[in-house]
Amino acid sequence: MATPLPKASGTTTVDGYTVTVRGDLMAGMAHQLTATVSKDGRPVTDLQPYLDTYAHLTAFHEGDLAFAHLHPETAADGDHGGPALTFHAEFAQSGNWRLFLQFRTGGQLHTAALTLHVG
Repeated sequence: MATPLPKASGTTTVDGYTVTVRGDLMAGMAHQLTATVSKDGRPVTDLQPYLDTYAHLTAFHEGDLAFAHLHPETAADGDHGGPALTFHAEFAQSGNWRLFLQFRTGGQLHTAALTLHVG
């Protein structure tokens, strides 16, 4: 039995960090997707490289679990990434996608989960 995804929302909180994802996404077309990380209302600028980049974004399509894996367009250069990370995003199908954004601060890995709708 399939578990329904949470309602589409461009913002979530994990471990005290607020992650906001924005982009005007259309299936089959390349678009920019921007993830912004903040804590206590302040921009986070101390993201650390994790597997050679400041974030990993993995997405799964609701219903058939089609898969997308994205990295930020900016190369990681020391422990001062953020607050905004831009991704080149292309999703093959419209519908809801469950996104998992992984980022590291203070040596700790954080995984933010949210649902986005792709038109």
